[in-house]
Amino acid sequence: MLSLHDLNYCFQLKQLKIGIFKIKMDYFYAYSIFLICFTPIIGTIVAKLFLYAAKKHISLIIRPMKCNVCCNPLHLAEKIPLFSYILMKGRCKHCGKLRTPIYFFSELSSLLAFITILSISKSLIFSHLILFYSMALFLIGLSIHDILTKRLPDLATLPFLLLGLSQSYWLHNIDFQDSMFGAVTGGLMTALIATVYKKLRGNIGIGWGDVKLISAFGAWIGWQLLPLFILFSSVSGILFILLRFIAVRRSNINEQIPFGPFLCISGWIIWLQTIC
Repeated sequence: MLSLHDLNYCFQLKQLKIGIFKIKMDYFYAYSIFLICFTPIIGTIVAKLFLYAAKKHISLIIRPMKCNVCCNPLHLAEKIPLFSYILMKGRCKHCGKLRTPIYFFSELSSLLAFITILSISKSLIFSHLILFYSMALFLIGLSIHDILTKRLPDLATLPFLLLGLSQSYWLHNIDFQDSMFGAVTGGLMTALIATVYKKLRGNIGIGWGDVKLISAFGAWIGWQLLPLFILFSSVSGILFILLRFIAVRRSNINEQIPFGPFLCISGWIIWLQTIC
């Protein structure tokens, strides 16, 4: 038979559990509000910054958003991140032409990245949330740059490689030897493939920016996960080409498809799994 003291202890323990549950629910609602309201806006900012980096024109950042076809300023309803592009079916209200999907791509990617972080991470702390989301935003911007210019700049890929090599000292999720071997193996293997393909076919199959990015991800995820990373990137790229061919009903064998976005999404997800 329980004493009065035991009953009081059980009651206090139950109240503590209820309090902890409420705190967790408060954090969940806070994350949800941030997710719905702010991540698409952050995606818009990322798109503007990397559009400037790709086009080297400051007006792309400071001027109001305009239709890329007729150059008329967009109405307020057309500037709502993510939802306006869906409701307007990607078309300008003035000319009826399809607008550039770059902003929509960035806004949707920002939203999906945040959802992925919350769904994968079981016990997420704020510093990890900032790290995972910041890396996702950087890779979204890098993908935009590759889509627009078909180039991955050394100014982005080389510091990314160095950060990958240094992560063993501040994340402790990977040994430095595995990270270094992953960077060297990834770089040499893809460089060899790129060189042989160009000699046999006479054109570029994989760019040197892609080679450096694969080497960088080799540093982030280690040599053990490199085959899985390259497999996922390749399969996602092939699926995109097939779906694009089905949708457009035409293909150009000489058309260059940027490989950077597929490397970024595959590498980020695999790296996230190694942390969580």
